[in-house]
Amino acid sequence: MDDDVFLEGFSRGEVSGFAHLDHVRVVYLYTRRAGGEAAVALTRAGLRALTGKLGVPEKYHETMTVAWARLVSERVEAALGRDFAAFIDAHPRLLRRDLLDDYYSREVLFGAEARIRFIEPDLRPLDLPSAG
Repeated sequence: MDDDVFLEGFSRGEVSGFAHLDHVRVVYLYTRRAGGEAAVALTRAGLRALTGKLGVPEKYHETMTVAWARLVSERVEAALGRDFAAFIDAHPRLLRRDLLDDYYSREVLFGAEARIRFIEPDLRPLDLPSAG
């Protein structure tokens, strides 16, 4: 799907089958277009719209959203000029759905407070090795 169509559908909460790679793609595209800080805000808004439209607003998780957006956007900003496929090839760790387990204990990440507000990691700072 074309990037513009993909982002427009996402921002309106009108995408189906939204997989992990789609989450990464959203942050990648928003970061390329608006920068990392804006990418976090736009991703938040889009995921809230999507979960709301799907009738599952309780699935929105603030800490997971912000942490993922920061991890991805940090790498995008360091690698401008690459297309999404090249970006993923250069950063395969971003394909790991469980990547946040490297940064958060299960107790913190899945605690009630982490769902409603961003909580900093308790295991190590949010960063990726340069190869990952």
